[in-house]
Amino acid sequence: MKTFIQIIKEAVIACFLFTVIAFTVNAIRSDGLPLIADKPYDIFVPCPETLGTVEMIAPTDPRLTDGTAFIVDAREESDFNTWHLKDAICITFDYLDPISSEEIKNIAQNIVSSGKAILIVYGDGDGEMGSTGYELGRELAGSGIQHVYVVKGGADALKGGSHE
Repeated sequence: MKTFIQIIKEAVIACFLFTVIAFTVNAIRSDGLPLIADKPYDIFVPCPETLGTVEMIAPTDPRLTDGTAFIVDAREESDFNTWHLKDAICITFDYLDPISSEEIKNIAQNIVSSGKAILIVYGDGDGEMGSTGYELGRELAGSGIQHVYVVKGGADALKGGSHE
């Protein structure tokens, strides 16, 4: 049975040998990694802004009920199932997971086939920047969908206005 000292000794020898092998392979490679950076690393890389602009509308806007709008609820599906505007569809907005291009294409096709002239989005929060409806609306507008509106006050304002 090996002693603790022997195990440590063998581990140190193995680490040393693997380090020598790694440095040798890196030196031989034409595209080896530099041991010291020749320029500072970019640690803050700006993300491309793919968000579009949206227009805010009041929760009493007649376009919500006159049949000219394709309506999207950006809240969680459980909230959507509890209450939503008539004819609204649920597209849950996730701040960390953008909508796939396939889903955006699907949404655009549904809007076109519905014959609706505009897209109205509502969600949680006040409908302003940072709320689910606002951010989903900007994401959809940034993908090329035009005439995107967001309900000021979100779902809570709509419920208060009895648009059921």
